Amino acid sequence: MNKHVAPRSSRSGTYRKVPTRLRRKKFLATTSPQELGLNSYRAYWLWMIGIAILAVSLFVEALPILQQQQAAFAPWYTVFLAAILVISALLVVFGIMHSAQPWILLTLAAVVGLGVLTMPLAWKGGVLLQYPWISGFIIVSLISIALAWSPWAALVYQLCIELAYGLIMAQLIPVDSRSESLGTVMFLRICYGLVSILVVVISKRAVENLDQDYTEALSQELALTRSRSETADQERMDRLIHDNVMAALLDASRAEGPLAKRTRELASRALEVLDDENDRLSGKTTTMVHVLMDELMESLSPWRSRVRFSNLRSHIRPVGEPRVFVPTFVAQGLTQAITEAVSNSARHSGTEVTYVSMDGGQCPPTPINPEGFYLRFTIRDEGRGFALHDVDTQRLGVRVSIVENIETVGGDVELRSSPGRGTAVILTWPKDALS
Repeated sequence: MNKHVAPRSSRSGTYRKVPTRLRRKKFLATTSPQELGLNSYRAYWLWMIGIAILAVSLFVEALPILQQQQAAFAPWYTVFLAAILVISALLVVFGIMHSAQPWILLTLAAVVGLGVLTMPLAWKGGVLLQYPWISGFIIVSLISIALAWSPWAALVYQLCIELAYGLIMAQLIPVDSRSESLGTVMFLRICYGLVSILVVVISKRAVENLDQDYTEALSQELALTRSRSETADQERMDRLIHDNVMAALLDASRAEGPLAKRTRELASRALEVLDDENDRLSGKTTTMVHVLMDELMESLSPWRSRVRFSNLRSHIRPVGEPRVFVPTFVAQGLTQAITEAVSNSARHSGTEVTYVSMDGGQCPPTPINPEGFYLRFTIRDEGRGFALHDVDTQRLGVRVSIVENIETVGGDVELRSSPGRGTAVILTWPKDALS
């Protein structure tokens, strides 16, 4: 049994997307998951087993027909039926082994085609009670070519084989008049063949789309993982550089003179910056809500001409009471998410105006929000919109930059959109404040 193991992806460099189609130059070689996508690979050997089952059922149906037509065809003509049975067995074996083998499918189509073309050589005379047993396998050969090669090759094969079959039956081999007419039989088989090719094309396209979505999501996840790892490495490097620089500054400050005094000032300033950064990362620093509004307006300055900003409630608390504040990391997460929502509206909505509104009010206090208030931001446009089921596949900016940002700081995101009816993104902090 062949075991195909996908190669490990490197953590460095660009992540490669797995192609979902067969490599034409290697269609006679064993196909592995490296040549097919994961879902396409699974579907391929399932198709092989399905084709084998169809061929075996036609084989059983052809046995009584063969018994009736033994006197009309030469004995060596049964070799084609035996070959079809052997090929069906190979399809089942390799399908169970999960080994995609395109050459077996092409061999099946070649055997059926030769069976049709050699009918004049095997014909011994007489009148047939029904059409030759080989005609039933033409549809199986069409499915095989559409799967192993391409639907266009299957159509060309169908045109050639049906023309050859029609000429042979019309000019050489007579069939009992009580049977269906040759035109009706060929018309029905052509229709069945076209439907079979269409089913193969649709199923292959659906599986390829699944592979595409899977590889894009995997690449995005790997990129995010790599980004987190690189961020952690950069933080460790920054701490190492800081420790060495601070040690050098402190050593230099022990000397006398104006240079040492300046060095001590720089060291003191660096320690203050480091303390502020540690407080920010630990959630100790806070940002007033009115300062958050100023920071938000500054972050939206690239879209100043299109943004219409309104503060629906300027005072979350009554006038005269202390102003409310949020942790700095919450303010940064809200600002990043709102900026990304406005950016998406500018790129995808097709309109020239985006409305941003902010309101808030009192709510039960929570550990993350001990002051007991909520903030709600609405980013809305009247553009083309999008289908909400595309968020998990095509709208990675919404899923990563907006949803994950808000959920990380303890908030909630509500999306309202449909094609042609605009988009509204509602950000609420903290989560469940209005429930």
